[in-house]
Amino acid sequence: MDIIAAHRDGLIEQLDLEVAALAGRSGDHAQRAVVLHHLFDHSRGNHLWALAEARRALRIASGLVRLRRRVDHWGWVGGSRDKARAALERLAEALRESDRCRTISAYRAYRLSSSQALRDEAEASLEPKLLGLLDQCHAARRSGTSLSPDAQAELARLSEDAADAGADHDRISAAWDAVDATALKRVARRLLGDKSLARQAARDLRRGAMRVEQDLRMDPALPPSFKANPAQHFYALQHLLRERRRQQWREACDREPDAFELAA
Repeated sequence: MDIIAAHRDGLIEQLDLEVAALAGRSGDHAQRAVVLHHLFDHSRGNHLWALAEARRALRIASGLVRLRRRVDHWGWVGGSRDKARAALERLAEALRESDRCRTISAYRAYRLSSSQALRDEAEASLEPKLLGLLDQCHAARRSGTSLSPDAQAELARLSEDAADAGADHDRISAAWDAVDATALKRVARRLLGDKSLARQAARDLRRGAMRVEQDLRMDPALPPSFKANPAQHFYALQHLLRERRRQQWREACDREPDAFELAA
């Protein structure tokens, strides 16, 4: 392998580690909302899908909290409640992992398309039309202009297709089947069903990005530092996660008995 290829592979590995850290653990909905909002903010408002996806992440988190409370407050006990609670946790984990994969897909695509050093990887891993629209998005960002409404809509559609392609649909479907077999079926579908989430996203689209972003920034699930300065909060998060990875690497080296001799 030549030096240039080795350098490129190192950059890809570094990006993948960063993307995985930013996407967080399965329950880190708020962190993913911050990351997705950053894509919208960094694109100067052109990446509307990222804003919509941030709202979706928080809606899923809120819906799961409400469903847990509902089960906990049921006035009867026994196998039916235990069955509902188990089905809900199964659905929660499926939606969380899907949410995490969708965030990884979006952030990785955005970063790959913005870096000339990773152009080969971008062309190899991204659908050509999506890459072309992301290129337009970056060009508009750099020039301080806006994509046309049609281009924004097409970028949103292709971003959704790319994010959806990585989802474990069989796992999600099985989890919904388990919930549908309990008394939670109707309220769970109303809060977290695909049709319900799609209706809420369509309503946000009609309201406009400015009002939707204001709502997002005021969401109680997000920390005060995000509300005060979303960009600063994101970069602080990014720095924190990088330092954590460095610390983990140092600790791993310390556990190797020959690490000192190898370093010397």
